[in-house]
Amino acid sequence: MRRRHNDLRYQVFRSQARALSCECISQEGFLREGLEADQVRIEPITPEAIATCLGWGEEASAFPWEEVCTWKASDLTGFDLSIWYGADLCGLCYASPRKSRLCIKVILLESNPDKSHPLKGDIASLALTAIDFYARMLGCREIEIQDPVTAARPLYESLGFSSTADGRLVIRVDP
Repeated sequence: MRRRHNDLRYQVFRSQARALSCECISQEGFLREGLEADQVRIEPITPEAIATCLGWGEEASAFPWEEVCTWKASDLTGFDLSIWYGADLCGLCYASPRKSRLCIKVILLESNPDKSHPLKGDIASLALTAIDFYARMLGCREIEIQDPVTAARPLYESLGFSSTADGRLVIRVDP
């Protein structure tokens, strides 16, 4: 019974974090001019999202998105996001505190490689907004980018991440 209660609690946290992110997006100035907040959807990663990202072509990374459904089934505290603008899948993210109570790690984060998608350049900040809400609900003190792609480090640093003495790329979570 305890696992089922915890599973429901984390499911509620995930849902609330996605909803709070959408509320933030609807605030003036969050999105670039010309984008409509009501067109942005932050949802769980579904088989539809995975099938769509697998069609992104050769420019997409080799991230194992098709494994996320398995991970979700075994990772009680994992947090998955698909970020849509209308019918366009613009990005995917999977994060997990794994067995930590202090740090949630961004395991996978990818933007649609199509340079014309509406949320180009915004996927990391949108995903991190949701992860920040979720991290606070879990009581985590930091968000870490696990094994960041070298080319993406400047983007993460522009969002407030910094390298620790042991080489981790982290940002503090305000309670």
